[in-house]
Amino acid sequence: MLIALSLVGAYTAIVFVIHKTSSSAVPAPDGLQSFPSPDGSYRAELLTWAGGGGLSPYCSQALLVVPTSADVKQADLVSRYEVYSGQCDSFADHSFSPKIVWESGNVLHVSFSINSTFTSAASVKLKKTDTTGAVKVEFSAQG
Repeated sequence: MLIALSLVGAYTAIVFVIHKTSSSAVPAPDGLQSFPSPDGSYRAELLTWAGGGGLSPYCSQALLVVPTSADVKQADLVSRYEVYSGQCDSFADHSFSPKIVWESGNVLHVSFSINSTFTSAASVKLKKTDTTGAVKVEFSAQG
């Protein structure tokens, strides 16, 4: 009996390690919004991952600046093109955060809320240019 339980435990540990090493790709987002640049060369893609139910809810977002020629389903898309990431939030007037506005074909303005930081600290990642260096990203944090 002890040998059988040991074998089951070893098998479970091996399967867990294999699963963790093979599933390093970012899971598919639960939501996707696309904001094309005025000249059509780029698009800002807002990806949202949410779930967990009432006991442990989570919601996070990533904003990508992607050349129009790139496929949004590519596995390395998030790490390669991400310019903003953080937890989901809303502005004081309850409107959706972040607000994404193309100022021109190569300037993107992103306003994001920091309302949730009132109750707990939140991490936000920002990059001032896209991966190509052609698109300037301007940020503003609002309560």
